[in-house]
Amino acid sequence: MMGQAEKDFKVEVATIGRVRHKNLVSLLGYCSEGACRMLVYEYMENSNLDKWLHHEDGEISQLNWDTRMHILLGTAKGLAYLHEGLEPKIVHRDVKSSNILLDGQWNARVSDFGLAKLLCSEASYVTTRVMGTFGYVAPEYARTGMLNERSDVYSFGVLVMEMITGRTPVDYTRPTAEVNLVEWLKRMVAERRVEEVLDPTLPEAPPSKVLKRAVLAALRCVDPDAAQ
Repeated sequence: MMGQAEKDFKVEVATIGRVRHKNLVSLLGYCSEGACRMLVYEYMENSNLDKWLHHEDGEISQLNWDTRMHILLGTAKGLAYLHEGLEPKIVHRDVKSSNILLDGQWNARVSDFGLAKLLCSEASYVTTRVMGTFGYVAPEYARTGMLNERSDVYSFGVLVMEMITGRTPVDYTRPTAEVNLVEWLKRMVAERRVEEVLDPTLPEAPPSKVLKRAVLAALRCVDPDAAQ
């Protein structure tokens, strides 16, 4: 008799196997033998976004502004396909920088569908166990367990903030008022200090208007009252 873990694995394989999009990682094969569970994906030359965003040495980043925006655009297209191009739609539930893989041309490939949930159109799903990564999880999802594509939109907004600032979503090494990236960025905007949020490791700063548009887009993603 098939156990729950085996059933979950089969569902995951079926979910990933039917998804085909240039900004989603492709599943090449899988193994399910005894206690062994393995998924085989296409190789991504530039590893994942987290590796390139967060440096211990503070060196100038190899990701300039245009490359970062290119990666974000690809990520958005991949998520839009999951939300709007499939029936039932797929909510990823764990959008974060380490789950954005990068090919040799810095094209984004959204990966790790291990937490993905299939949803019928216009549906929400109430879960008894909140899934995702701390710092990226939408507060309303964490509070109510109500899951829909807005959960991914919030996580994407945090990712945009991460790209703009070079900071992690939660950083306990910083002063108390700066630990939470979302709250810190909101406060900086309210104080008209947008220019100060830019990642200091960027090779070159974008024009002020471009930066402000990116920040506004990020804030709309994390705003529970924003229009769809």
